[in-house]
Amino acid sequence: MYRILIPTDFSDNAWNAINYATALYTGEETVFYLLNSYSPNTISPGEVMTSSAATKTLFDAVKSASLEGLEKSLQEILSSNPDKMHAFRTISRFDYFTNAVVDVCKEERIDMVVMGTTGASGLKEALVGSNTASLIGKIGVPLLAIPDEVKFTPLKDIAFATDYNTAYREKNLNVFFHIADKFSAGIHVYHVLQKKDELTEENEKSKKEMEKQFAGHQSEFYLLTETSLSTATRVFVQSRNIQMLCMVAKKHSFLHHLFGLSHTRDMCYHIDIPLLILQNNAG
Repeated sequence: MYRILIPTDFSDNAWNAINYATALYTGEETVFYLLNSYSPNTISPGEVMTSSAATKTLFDAVKSASLEGLEKSLQEILSSNPDKMHAFRTISRFDYFTNAVVDVCKEERIDMVVMGTTGASGLKEALVGSNTASLIGKIGVPLLAIPDEVKFTPLKDIAFATDYNTAYREKNLNVFFHIADKFSAGIHVYHVLQKKDELTEENEKSKKEMEKQFAGHQSEFYLLTETSLSTATRVFVQSRNIQMLCMVAKKHSFLHHLFGLSHTRDMCYHIDIPLLILQNNAG
């Protein structure tokens, strides 16, 4: 049985993530946890509402909105999702977003978190400045970010970015392999070299170890040279009609190098596919 956590703010993006996640696990025994968190900031009294009574009134209103929103979402899901293998749970938490997600992941032994993003241009913002970024390094389970324009289709080809300098958690890799194998998807593992013949002896050892880990799956390995990581990723994804990109968030710097902080055209402005982030640091 799989346990999938879907944080929701009741937006269209969140609803799209729910639809994608349920389609991804069609026919499999899965429990989906819908989480809505409302933080202390949400109910902080303003200049006018300074009394404890006013604060409690505001708190009760926000809590009620959270519970009602979850119940409405649940009813909509149950009416549109006929899969008998799926079960749904709702969780309302008075806590900051990141804390709520981290706690629920531990309490419910979550296998993967699925979140909606605001699309191609929004993917950069989501990864380097908002809720999605806040989870990187904080949870030890895979994080699947779904752009709002993406509708689920059976996966045929998945790209896997590697720096050949990472030890991958077996549990997280198993989540990835399960998704790929379920759809008999090809796994295209690629590494970008800034210069030719740049692989070190340690890199070569890591590559061989990774080839062993990926044995038994439909995997191919590529070396891309003399280009930036962002450009290589954009071209690689587009040229092979990749439907999901997977990478490992070993350090924030790796994500930052891939997604932004430079003045060149960022590949996230040109790619609008689900991004699966395997996380090795937390948990």
